[in-house]
Amino acid sequence: MSDDLLKLDGLSVEFATAAGPVYAVSSVSTSVARGEALGIVGESGSGKSVTMKAVMGLLPSTAKIGGKVTFDGEDVFTMSKKRRKHFYGVDVAMVFQNPMTSLNPVKRIGAQMMEGMRYHRGLSKSAAEARAVELLDLVRMPDAAARLRQYPHELSGGMRQRVVIAMSLANDPALLIADEPTTALDVTVQRDILDLLDGLRRDLNMALILITHDLGVVKDRTDKIAVMYGGRVMEAAPTGEVFADTRHPYTDALQRAIPDMTMPRGTRLDPIPGSPPNLAIEPAMCPFAPRCSQATDECRSSIPPLIETEVGSAHAYSCFNPLNSAPVSEGVS
Repeated sequence: MSDDLLKLDGLSVEFATAAGPVYAVSSVSTSVARGEALGIVGESGSGKSVTMKAVMGLLPSTAKIGGKVTFDGEDVFTMSKKRRKHFYGVDVAMVFQNPMTSLNPVKRIGAQMMEGMRYHRGLSKSAAEARAVELLDLVRMPDAAARLRQYPHELSGGMRQRVVIAMSLANDPALLIADEPTTALDVTVQRDILDLLDGLRRDLNMALILITHDLGVVKDRTDKIAVMYGGRVMEAAPTGEVFADTRHPYTDALQRAIPDMTMPRGTRLDPIPGSPPNLAIEPAMCPFAPRCSQATDECRSSIPPLIETEVGSAHAYSCFNPLNSAPVSEGVS
């Protein structure tokens, strides 16, 4: 039995394409404990979703996966076919970006919710229906029983996302992965969904991995953060330390790009110059170097290792020129 519920150790994902390999994820190591919330943050194309889809077995056959993933001490990649059927959807569940594409448009909400429960738990139709209503009540869906008879297009975006969250909780997962769960929702509904996920995590003692491009989303809702860029972890630390003691220039750039309501009207945001790296090119330098004002020749000629801020620290970063004090130890895994 491991203290970490889910642990990634040197996870790499490479896609074979007609134009050559694409290095989507490179040597990612992170973990989340039961009841803990981990935020994975980075721009589109940084490898966040691919990392979690590798965990969930959702990548195409063209993907070459390396490294190790363990769940409660069990190797995910060597699980038997029968064990994996139980693992996905029971031990671990995932909420995807767009609730409209996650739901079948020609099936009623009730039928879609009940399907997984009847398959995994062997519930009768009446028991599954009662459980579906219970779950919709849990995610604070108004008039829950009536929603079972409706189709996805009859619900608002926020309601559809609540349905998807309820479906993911149907089999009491120990870990919930939420991939950009507020995409296409208005600001008020976004906050409601994020507060809902955080509350469920606490009430059910469930681990939560929240994937987002916005550091502001994870600031008050996670225990620790892993900042990804170019398929690599740039900085990893307890959430408070990421904001109070930022080390990597990319993390700092993400913070400066967050809108501040105290800014005078007309103040321009501080965007990150340049574009994300081409992942079809095998990495041979710091992926952020072309966009970093602090980059040196060393940054452009080699990949910085993941370094601890101090011996035994939970705060690590991958940078030759950190923003604050000098590193004292290497070899973080």
